[in-house]
Amino acid sequence: MSKRIAILLTLGLVGCTEAPGVYPSLALRPIESRSDAEPEVVTPVAAPDPELDKKIAAIDAKLSASDAAFAASAATAESAARSPAAQAVGSNEWVRAESALADLDSLRVDTLGAITDLDQLTSERGVAGDPPYPALEDARAKAQAQLDAQQTKIAAIKAILGEK
Repeated sequence: MSKRIAILLTLGLVGCTEAPGVYPSLALRPIESRSDAEPEVVTPVAAPDPELDKKIAAIDAKLSASDAAFAASAATAESAARSPAAQAVGSNEWVRAESALADLDSLRVDTLGAITDLDQLTSERGVAGDPPYPALEDARAKAQAQLDAQQTKIAAIKAILGEK
């Protein structure tokens, strides 16, 4: 029995060896010769769209009107908030300042609505598979800057009144 096991083991070991002089190739494999560089992405250029330009211009006009109204209302709110009488909660000046702040919030919502409209236009272009439209992106950035400035102004007036 042990002779059989020895023969089987010998045959098994012989099957695991390679012929002498045969070694693995050191040549480059296909995976080693490929490039790991990022592929160059070609950004498609958007074709002019007069209809979209009209929509952007209308939204921009709304933003300009909203910004002008906000500036006037902010001046009123800040003046009321800086009044010494406005520091007393419940005073007429305090109520006037709070009312002006409410007006500012309403005007800020108008700006936010314009941003929503611009985002909707961007989304529609994406769904249609159209490339980004630079005028639309510029209008969106301008609207966001306007909204940020409005929020900063409202926070500053609230700080004058001692609010957070």
